[in-house]
Amino acid sequence: MRGRASLWRRLAVGAAALLAAAALVAALCWNRIFESALNSQIKLSPNTRAYNDWVAPSVPLLFDVYLFNWTNSKSFPEERPNLEQLGPYRFREQRRHVNVTFHPGNGSVSYRTQRSWHFDEQSNGTMEDTVTILNIIVASAIYRARHWDFLTQKGLSMMLAMLGHGLTTTRTVRELLFEGFEDRLLDIAKTLPASTTGGAPPVDRFGLFYGRNNSMDTEGRVEVTTGALSGTIPGQILSWDYHKSLPWYEGECAKMQGSGGEFMPHNLTEEAPLTIFMPDLCRTVHMEPERSGEMDGLPYIKYAMTDISFDNSTRNPQNSCFCNGECIWGGVMNVSACRYGSPSFLSLPHFLHGDPELREAVQGMRPDPDLHSFYFAVEPRLGVPLDVAGRFQFNVYIEPNPYIALYEKVPRMLFPIFWVEQSVKVSESVFAELRMVRAILDWGGTVCACAAIFFASFVTIVTCCNKKSQYTKPPIQDIVCEKPKDEAEIKLYSM
Repeated sequence: MRGRASLWRRLAVGAAALLAAAALVAALCWNRIFESALNSQIKLSPNTRAYNDWVAPSVPLLFDVYLFNWTNSKSFPEERPNLEQLGPYRFREQRRHVNVTFHPGNGSVSYRTQRSWHFDEQSNGTMEDTVTILNIIVASAIYRARHWDFLTQKGLSMMLAMLGHGLTTTRTVRELLFEGFEDRLLDIAKTLPASTTGGAPPVDRFGLFYGRNNSMDTEGRVEVTTGALSGTIPGQILSWDYHKSLPWYEGECAKMQGSGGEFMPHNLTEEAPLTIFMPDLCRTVHMEPERSGEMDGLPYIKYAMTDISFDNSTRNPQNSCFCNGECIWGGVMNVSACRYGSPSFLSLPHFLHGDPELREAVQGMRPDPDLHSFYFAVEPRLGVPLDVAGRFQFNVYIEPNPYIALYEKVPRMLFPIFWVEQSVKVSESVFAELRMVRAILDWGGTVCACAAIFFASFVTIVTCCNKKSQYTKPPIQDIVCEKPKDEAEIKLYSM
């Protein structure tokens, strides 16, 4: 029985020692272990949860449109345009990635995005509201003609007069946004060569978002990493519409890099910007860390577009390669090159962080960082966006043209047309799940270290007790005590 107990004791000590060693290794390598497990769950593969959430997001998406109604157009250019903000006209967006194709050779996946919008009756206005805006079709035609010869520009001026086109157009919200409206200039544009129209595809109607609803071609073909290859994370941009660099820019501005907007890097810090490629802006954007805080029990870093994001190279020389054509004001970006040569400029709403001259040219601009900033609030260790507000304003560039009567006296300015806001915040159930995941990340190493100490202590105690039980005292020898002999007795015995 004693031998069997000793065997079991040795087995228990060996198992505890192995568990102690394993727990110690896990404690020392916990971050790597967690990162590996996380990457296996978030990589884009048909058998992962992340893939299903990515293909058809279940998070509610809201798309708000604010239109600028031009109330004193008859007094222009003697009076500054007075713009009245209408809206928001709210739409609920459904998004789905389609034509998904995996490329195992380079660890990537290509896809197109199909979006559909449904008008929300809780909007601040109806689709039948009438709005007066700058005539964008006319502005684009005049902008395209600015380098034509004198006779050709005069011909355009007479044609605009004969067709009855003016500086403005008044339409319903339905027509301006998705339904579109017909225009004789569009019919004429179909007969012109591509060199004249800037390669724009022929259309039969014009609308700010005409043709985008349920379309799979709006954002083009996108290719991103899947995270399957070692050292990569999912969702990092590789190509857009088969371009590996942007054909409209040169140098650093031509590079496509960073997140595609849905997957963020892990272990973000407040010392480095967040790099995102945005097809709507036709460029890579470096969002600066603005502040950090806590949201529903989770830490976050808020990255935002700042006053140097769309700088015209006055403050940030690296932005000089984005100045493709007119690059007069800071705080706006010229996107005409990727909009078929139309006079399109993007900014933050109400020219937030833009040159004061932009706001002084019109009445009604009231920039507010709380209402008009463009930001991503991201959980830094996991790289999960918690709260996102994507906002930008569409403006049309106009300038005086002595050969076209309609634009002979107009000032050089950016004319605001509308701004949009796309916001999303994760649900409480997702917050609860993320809090659990973050707790595992934060405390997993500590728990493993405690386990290592516990098993090591067990081994030490059992080993010491075992040695003590095996120790035996030396036998005690019997000592016979004899009575000392006296001298007479010794003599007697010696005889």
